[in-house]
This record gives sequence, C-alpha cells and structure tokens, in this order.
Amino acid sequence: MRTISWAIAAILTLTVASAQRVAADEKPVPLPEVTVTAPPITPAWKKFTPYFGNSRVEENKWPNIPCGISRIIAGTPSSCKTGSAQETMTPVLPGIQQSNCRIAHDLVMTNLGNLAIEADVMIFDPYYVSAIGHQHSSCYVEAGYGDLREDFPDMNQTTRQGNGWRNFVASGDLTTMEFSVGSGDCLALEKRGPRWGGGYVYLIHASICRNDRHVVGATDIDYVLRSLQVRQYEPRGNLASPSR
Repeated sequence: MRTISWAIAAILTLTVASAQRVAADEKPVPLPEVTVTAPPITPAWKKFTPYFGNSRVEENKWPNIPCGISRIIAGTPSSCKTGSAQETMTPVLPGIQQSNCRIAHDLVMTNLGNLAIEADVMIFDPYYVSAIGHQHSSCYVEAGYGDLREDFPDMNQTTRQGNGWRNFVASGDLTTMEFSVGSGDCLALEKRGPRWGGGYVYLIHASICRNDRHVVGATDIDYVLRSLQVRQYEPRGNLASPSR
C-alpha cells in the first residue's frame, strides 16, 4: 500500500511539473482593443417639437423683414425677422390637405425705455382660406409639449447667454422664469393666446432684460405684453377678407 501511494505521488508531481512547463511556454494572447462610445446627449434644440421643420429661433439664419409685414410688432422702432413657416404634425382625416396649415414664425427685437425685448410669435389664422380650401381642424399652435424650465434657456440669443435660472412661475396663460445675463436681471416668458382646437391661435416667447440692474417686475411684464401686437390675419395666399 505504501509503494502504491509513493507511485501515485510521483505521477502527480510529474503531471504538475509538465503543466507548469506548458504554461510557461505559452504566450498570452493579446486582448482586442475595445472602444466604448457613450450615446450622445441630445441638445435641447433637437428635442421633439410638434411641427414639421425647424421651429428653433436662430437669429443669425433668419432674414430681416420690414416690421410692416411682421406678424409681431412693438410700438417703437424695431428690428424684425422671420423664420420658416410651420405645419402641425397632428394627423388629419383622409382627404384633408396637410399642407393647408400655415403657422407663421416671426420675431421682433426692440427697446422699451429701460427694457430690452426680444419676442417671437408662432401664429396662424384660423379663418385662412387658400386655393385648396379652408384650413383643417387639426391646425393650431401647440404648447406644453416640453418642460419650459429646460426650454427657456434655448429660447433665443438672449436666453442662451443666461445663467442663474430661478423662480419658475406658471399661472394661467402665462409662464415666467428669471435669469441673469452678466450683472443684469432678465426674465423669460411664454404667453399663450386664445384657445383653438387642441392648442392656441398664437404663442409668444419673449425675453425681457432691464438695463438699470433692477429686477424685471410684474408691471414690466404687463407693459411689454401690452406693447407687443400680434397680427392674426395671414395675408399670403389668403382668399378670405381680413375684415371679420
């Protein structure tokens, strides 16, 4: 029995030694290089909007227009621009022309006393009649498809310079949020117009900045909204009369 045990021990010793020699002779196989790419973060301006086309305000790309034909104006000398017309992505009934929905997107930049204003409007004419007929019932300006606390900082060239965003307030048809540009205090707002269908006739986005380092107050907001004028009638290709 003792002889058998010694034999088994000798065999095991030889086996282990052989395995160690084989392992020493083998070269490690290099692992392939693996590159891990994190998914890109979607910029705020590429978030979903309920319109065909790009509805982002891009002042450097928008052409200047006479304020006399702008769909939003102020009561003082101003600079006006226009973006591309939009159409809703809301499905329409078979047989209705999707293209018979024209939502204008115009912008005005002006100064009212101590206030610097930049305001754009998305607006459509509910009574628009083109050569292919009346505007369909699914045509309207939409709101509430995003979080304004995230959307306000990308609203226009003024808000894109902003920091210190604070005091988000939503009340009725008006939503506001304060921010700063340098040492100046500013405010961003969304003003929703009359209801129509599943949305609104128009939607105003505006930035208001004071140049005297005072806080933008409720009287300033009221003054700006009373000074801004929106033109509901769509003159381009409209067979309907502007007087209603």
